Amino acid sequence: MYYTINGLVLNSKIYGEYDKLITVYSYQWGKIQAVAPSAKKIAAKLLSATEILTESEFHVFSSRLSIRPKITGANIVNNNTIIKNNFMRNLCALYVAEVSDKFVPFNLENTKKYDLIVRVWGILSTCKYPKRVLVSFILRFLKLSGYSFSEYIKNNNTFIDERVAMSIKKLSNCSGNDVDLIDGVEDEKVWNYVEYYIANYIRLPAISVFLQKMNVKP
Repeated sequence: MYYTINGLVLNSKIYGEYDKLITVYSYQWGKIQAVAPSAKKIAAKLLSATEILTESEFHVFSSRLSIRPKITGANIVNNNTIIKNNFMRNLCALYVAEVSDKFVPFNLENTKKYDLIVRVWGILSTCKYPKRVLVSFILRFLKLSGYSFSEYIKNNNTFIDERVAMSIKKLSNCSGNDVDLIDGVEDEKVWNYVEYYIANYIRLPAISVFLQKMNVKP
């Protein structure tokens, strides 16, 4: 059967000689993997629509939802060009994509998560402090996934500096649009706490390992 779905491209791999296997967080079906035929060719119609960090409307064919659908066409909704053309914003957006990919199961729809990813990619294109936006996203996304930072601290009797705890509370409650206006954020300490926190559940994202090796601070 043929379907039309809206999706966010979280990952992309070579599949065969010219095809792509993309991981998409779709609005209708949740996370899926789909085959994009000939999408690796330079002149391919699906090339841009299947790039990581792109939101697209996909036309897909699948005999069963449990089988990887085949993409037959696509229209770009938002290619997030500003993010892709800025090194640091691009890294933060890729971090968002990788965390999202690792924390969500396949075929479980959650429109709140979809909207959160779309919103944070939009904010990352214009915000003054990309790292704060990234931290705020991680805290909100993990809470939606059942991993509350405050519950983690409580259950593990973890000591955390009062100022850092206040910064984390502010970031976890802000909508994202007002993240640049928050005062007194202990950025580096907050970042270290949050990365240590997510490392209890998943391997640190490859982007994080890259940043550490390059000694780059988002």
